[in-house]
Amino acid sequence: MKEIETKQQGERSPETDGSPVGQGLRSAVVEERSRVGTWDTRPGAHRDKRTLVERFSSLVRLKLIDRYVLKQFFLGAMVAIVSFIIIYIAVDLMEKLDKFLDRKVPVKYIAEYYINFIPQIIALILPVALLLGSLFTTGRMSTQNEIIAMRSAGISLYRLMAPFVVAATLLSGGAVYFNGWILPKANARVEEIMRDYVHEDLMANSEFDMYLQDSPTRIVSMSDYSLTQKRANRISVQDFDPINITHMTRRTDASIMTWDTVHNTWLLQGAVERTFVSDTSSERVRTLSVEESRMQFAFTPKELQERLLKMDEMTNPELARRIELKHKSGQDVSGDRVDYNAKYSLAFTSLIVVLFGVPFASKKKRGGLSFEFSIAIGIAFAFLTFSKISQTFGNFGLASPAFTAWFANILFFLGSLIVIWKAQK
Repeated sequence: MKEIETKQQGERSPETDGSPVGQGLRSAVVEERSRVGTWDTRPGAHRDKRTLVERFSSLVRLKLIDRYVLKQFFLGAMVAIVSFIIIYIAVDLMEKLDKFLDRKVPVKYIAEYYINFIPQIIALILPVALLLGSLFTTGRMSTQNEIIAMRSAGISLYRLMAPFVVAATLLSGGAVYFNGWILPKANARVEEIMRDYVHEDLMANSEFDMYLQDSPTRIVSMSDYSLTQKRANRISVQDFDPINITHMTRRTDASIMTWDTVHNTWLLQGAVERTFVSDTSSERVRTLSVEESRMQFAFTPKELQERLLKMDEMTNPELARRIELKHKSGQDVSGDRVDYNAKYSLAFTSLIVVLFGVPFASKKKRGGLSFEFSIAIGIAFAFLTFSKISQTFGNFGLASPAFTAWFANILFFLGSLIVIWKAQK
């Protein structure tokens, strides 16, 4: 059996030396060679001698190399994640320590705050961590000639990328659920602790004033709405002419509004209706009966509660309901739809950056880990820049919200295909 002589180039192949790297690859490479047979060392010659079944078999059976690559990949990604979490918490703690001390926040709530803060950090830095893991793993394998050993066993770049791609795909699928359901609940708890113990963001008090556009021709205002009692004071319902939107046709005022759980409607108490014929100076006034005081608005107590939540505190179904409610009331929802689609596109960023990073680092480069780290940061900033620019067009309604949310992913995916093609050559 021929061996590729790398000593002529002043290097040793890791599959033939006694280093830990060579020991980690030797058995897998020998197993692959024993299946394929004698190898022709001419570039591409062995590919002509293998059948389609043999190629597929090699993709399935090389489990040892997969375990080796995935171990190094996840190790690098975990180190990056833990490092970023420590840095984020340290910086945030220095910023908020005075507030915690001034308000005498108990230690257990400070600890709970940062425990719920960790999911937000993970969601932000997961793509960067996986990019670093792929760059470090592939770069080290290239530097230590492990990729040369794999190539000599007939393992293509596509086969080398397989464990990275499968792992990144699974993580991206998990990130969809993580970003859409787990992260919002953690963010809501973080905001709750800040409101209750640090007294920040007081707009979500138990009682507050609300001004709602119930439909394109109806505006509802209320004061002192209570989330727990589902009750509001000083209600005003203003209806406008659909042809001349500046002309108010009817106005209904009430002292109290409560939620009727039996009929699932809003019940106005002391409701008085004013109907305007031609202008607001000429009106007809009458007191509404109990049945007439039952108002069917486009919002329910649950939807009013969801209106208080910030975008990052809402799960995907809650955000979809808010968008639908605002759309029915005639409000612009372009920005909300961009944020909704961005939750999904952000999850698959991890897969895109891995497709970009593995082939890029498969070629030997000078500079070592510092170079790989600088490349990762550069790619991350470039992706973030394109993402924010494209989403700006969607927020102003100049382009499709779905397209602007996915534009950076599409652009970098095409870039990754170019990098893969060049690296394979």
